Amino acid sequence: MGGQDDPSLGEALISLVLIAGAGVLVPATVVLPLIGLGIWIAHLVRRRRR
Repeated sequence: MGGQDDPSLGEALISLVLIAGAGVLVPATVVLPLIGLGIWIAHLVRRRRR
């Protein structure tokens, strides 16, 4: 703490936003297609039962 290598407040905030953004976007890119796939499969199953 207090050394020459400490990031400034702005750099710390930018890195925090990037990490938080990755924490939201990475799961969303996995979960949302799976939800869409589930809806599509349910639609196909219902159509075949008619």
